[in-house]
Amino acid sequence: MDKWKELKWKFLILVGTAFIFVIIVAMHSPPTFKSIPNLRHAPPLCPWKTPVETITHLNHTKHLMVSAFMDQRVKGWDVRIIGIFRRDSIQPLHCVFCCMGWLSRSSTPAHILQHTDNFGFPYVTTDVLCKIPQGCSATYVTLLPSVDGEKVVNQTFLPIRNQETSGKEVKQFEFNFTVCISNLFGDYNNVLQFTQTLEMYRLLGVNRVAIYNTSCGPDLDRLLHSYRQEGFVEMIPWPIDHHITPSRGWLHSEHGGDVHYFGQLTTLNECVYRYMDRSRYVMLNDIDEIIMPYEHNGLVPLMDVLQQQQPKAGVFLIENHIFPKKHFEPSGKFRLPQWKGVPGINILEHIYREEPDRKLYHPYKMIVQPRAVEQTSVHSVLRSFGEVFKVPPSMCRIIHVRVALQGGLTLEQLNVDSRLWDFHEKLIPNVDKVLKRVGLLSSGGQR
Repeated sequence: MDKWKELKWKFLILVGTAFIFVIIVAMHSPPTFKSIPNLRHAPPLCPWKTPVETITHLNHTKHLMVSAFMDQRVKGWDVRIIGIFRRDSIQPLHCVFCCMGWLSRSSTPAHILQHTDNFGFPYVTTDVLCKIPQGCSATYVTLLPSVDGEKVVNQTFLPIRNQETSGKEVKQFEFNFTVCISNLFGDYNNVLQFTQTLEMYRLLGVNRVAIYNTSCGPDLDRLLHSYRQEGFVEMIPWPIDHHITPSRGWLHSEHGGDVHYFGQLTTLNECVYRYMDRSRYVMLNDIDEIIMPYEHNGLVPLMDVLQQQQPKAGVFLIENHIFPKKHFEPSGKFRLPQWKGVPGINILEHIYREEPDRKLYHPYKMIVQPRAVEQTSVHSVLRSFGEVFKVPPSMCRIIHVRVALQGGLTLEQLNVDSRLWDFHEKLIPNVDKVLKRVGLLSSGGQR
């Protein structure tokens, strides 16, 4: 009996010691979830404030928030917030959620990922990864530098997108191909080249063009409004100049400003996530570039072949080829009278192509499966989940009509490339129809 009592006491002491040990460890371990104090006066429903513009200042910081997406491809995280952060002011942040109209009673620590490409600018594209608290069906999210219920009420909450297909394989897409164009700024009014480019993309199989617009010229603005009304173009307002001083160049040491090219890197990433579950492929290129198949008459057969040859690839690099705008095709067969008064470049007149100097750095643009991309830059992806494949230029290359890159080359040193002419019978009437619709082309060819 005494022996039994002795064992019983030893057991109780052991259990008590273990309990005290667990309490001590718990007190010294960093909390995963943190309750939000000072919520006595908070309204019961959430969110209290939602974004008025595409870009939202994050209170009590020097940072900007753009959008939030459900993204569970990286283990341990549920939501990705895309933002523009001041590099010298990074601080710990907490994720706070609205759960089907009610504020979550706990926050979770944020994981901040600055993109590696910043080109020396003080602001950089930044991802913030968040974990959703248990029992929360999250619909909105915001960030806080400190967990304070009084501050939560004044924060703007971002809607969490891509919820419907989170964690599921998308079997049917709304679009086959989406072109992401960033960014329109200044008084850019190159109407003719822009119309020719969009109508060329339509012939190649593009279903949607997304454009981030800070400002543009009056004629182009009228044209974009027309394209938006028919649903071919999505215009995303991009008031970056309301928040920081954007640069008109790519390198801070040369061009100054707070952020690279009006936040180009942020818009490219935002567009990838915006269309991640809606588009089979996303094309990342500039407004004056056409990704052109040379062995196929459209993008669908091109990508069918490439995916069959490279089944593990999710990123396809397309080589850039310059067509100097100072050299004109001599016959003038496409110098059409109805386009005489339309502002901009007539790309059908420029058929002379520079051969890239591949001994030097030569940029690419991309066709990507957005679900294979985590972070992207302008000419390459920064983080991805699949392989990257360089497409042979004989199969597909970029037609880029612009100022010469190799200005010293003579006409005889350039290649004749009239690939655009293969589409002229459909392209020209389609361009005329659009220009006439917006009042930039009359039936007699006069504005």
